[in-house]
Amino acid sequence: MGRVKAAAVVNPVAGRGRALRVWPRVRAALAAGGWSVEEVRSEAPGHAVELASHLARSGAQVVLAVGGDGTANEVSNGLARAEALDAVALGLVPLGTANDFAACLGIPQDPEGATRVLLAARPRRVDLGRANDRWFVNVAGVGFDAEVARWVNHHSKLVRGTAMYVVGIFRTLVRYRPTDVRVLLDGVPWDARAFLVAVGNSPAYAGGVRMCPDARPDDGQLEVVRIGDIHKLDVFRILPLLYRGRHLTHPKVARAVAREVTVDASVPLAVHVDGEPVGTTPVRFRVQARALQVLAPP
Repeated sequence: MGRVKAAAVVNPVAGRGRALRVWPRVRAALAAGGWSVEEVRSEAPGHAVELASHLARSGAQVVLAVGGDGTANEVSNGLARAEALDAVALGLVPLGTANDFAACLGIPQDPEGATRVLLAARPRRVDLGRANDRWFVNVAGVGFDAEVARWVNHHSKLVRGTAMYVVGIFRTLVRYRPTDVRVLLDGVPWDARAFLVAVGNSPAYAGGVRMCPDARPDDGQLEVVRIGDIHKLDVFRILPLLYRGRHLTHPKVARAVAREVTVDASVPLAVHVDGEPVGTTPVRFRVQARALQVLAPP
C-alpha cells in the first residue's frame, strides 16, 4: 500500500498477553515497509471503541486491531461511532485467543503472514451486522450462548481462557431452559420454542464454533440458525458438531437467511454480539452491506 498513516489499538491482555509480546515485531516490520504507526493500548472492556473512534477522527488511514475478535469488534464499533467507515480501513493483527474474523477473511494466523497481508493488501468491502445500536463482525444471538457470555463476563476474574467458557457452559446448562421466542425474518414470522437463535455475518465465533457455517461477510444478508426445544443430553450431542458446522443436519436445528431479524421472548433473554453481552431482548438485528473496509486478501 506504500506510505500509510496507521494507528494501532493494542489489547494487552489478548491471547493471554501474546498480543503485547508479539506486537513490537509486527510494528517493526510495518515500519520497515514504509508505514508510520501510532500505538495506543486499551485498558478495559469498551475502551478500544473510544480509542478507535478518536484515532479515526485524527487522520489515520488504517486503524489496526491488535488482538482477537473482541478487539476487532470494538475497533469496528469505534470506526462506526466516528462515522469513518468510508474513510478509514480496519487492519487485523490476529493475536487473540479467538481470531475467527481474520480466519474467515483469509488472513494468516501467524504474525509474519498477517504482516505480509497488511503490507500488500487493498481495502476489501465487507458487511457489518448490527444488534440494536451495537455492530458485530462474526455472530450475535439470543439465548443459551448469550447467557454463557453473560456468566463468563461476570466471573472472568475466577477462571481464565477456554476453561472459563467450559465452566460457563456447564453452570448455565444446569438451570437454562428453552423459551418461546417471537422471531421475524424480514417481517415474516418464524416463532418457536428455542434454545438459542444465532445471527451470523460470518461463520464462526468463540475460537472455531461454526454456528452459522454458510454465512458470508460479503453477501448482504445474515444467516439465522435456531436451535429448538432440545434436552440437556442433546446439547452434548450438538456441541461437537458445531466445530464442523454439521449441526444443521440435526432435526431440532433450523436455518434461514434475512436482512433484518427481530427477536423477542416470553421472558427477557440475554443478547450477545461476538461473544460480548449487550443486554436482553427485544433485539433487532440488521445487516449493512459493504459497510466496512478491511485490509484482506482479495
